[in-house]
Amino acid sequence: MEKLRQRLVSSAETLSTNKAEVTLVRNQSSEAKVRGFTLIQDEPASIAGGATGPTPTDYLMASVGMCENVIFVRNACLAGVSIDSLETLVSGVWDMKGLFDIDNVQPFFKTINVETRITSKEPVEKLAEVARLTDRRCPVHATLSRATEMRFTLIVNGQNIPL
Repeated sequence: MEKLRQRLVSSAETLSTNKAEVTLVRNQSSEAKVRGFTLIQDEPASIAGGATGPTPTDYLMASVGMCENVIFVRNACLAGVSIDSLETLVSGVWDMKGLFDIDNVQPFFKTINVETRITSKEPVEKLAEVARLTDRRCPVHATLSRATEMRFTLIVNGQNIPL
């Protein structure tokens, strides 16, 4: 991790572009090609989908958790902090009326809750500092927090730790 950090410090070109090529397959189902991987998206049967994959909003929640996990692990490595396990639970609340512009409701997430659960023998304050750095450095978090209230909870060895 330190080599990657040093490379970024000394590089003039640090912008990164992420791309997805998304094709409608049928009804409300799409297929995305991302760096050679294929992602399937569909809506639940309850709203006339085929229920063959997660919804776009499911992927958004998963993206928050996955980004938090990878950035937490990188920050822990850079700080010399070891962890035994790491799990991030993400949930978001939004009003589905916005899908059809009912009552002028807009379809954005009102809140996104992120709960990070860690087991570790490291001091709690070190883990809390890694969590604070993670919240600042995670690009998905940084992007969403500009538009949506995001609430974070850190649980270390079963104990809720204030951030």
